[in-house]
Amino acid sequence: MQNIQAEIQAINAQFDQAFNSKNAEAIAKLYEANATVMPAPAGAPVEGTTAIQTFFDGLIQAGVIEHQLTLAEAVADGNLAYQRGNWAGAMVGADGVKQTFGGNVHLVYRKQSDGNWKAVTHIWN
Repeated sequence: MQNIQAEIQAINAQFDQAFNSKNAEAIAKLYEANATVMPAPAGAPVEGTTAIQTFFDGLIQAGVIEHQLTLAEAVADGNLAYQRGNWAGAMVGADGVKQTFGGNVHLVYRKQSDGNWKAVTHIWN
């Protein structure tokens, strides 16, 4: 069995690959059915995988590219785990200039009956 850092890094790689290949459906599959995403800055909470898929599809359609999650720490305690780290992304403006941005990220996961982890809350700033 892998340690929690390796498992969370693998989830991050899946998230980034799905985001960067414009696959919001694959992103939504990384969340529990009743998960909540709390976007920055002070965005309204997004609840449930259908709404989460729509939310991330909106970011993709708006032109966010080069998404990257970087793990700083992952800790598991029983069936719950959390990660804190950083996120980054970019957009190309109408003028052709790429702007990069990023910040802090925190996710809480719950171990599923099949042994996989799914996010239950996701917040960033």
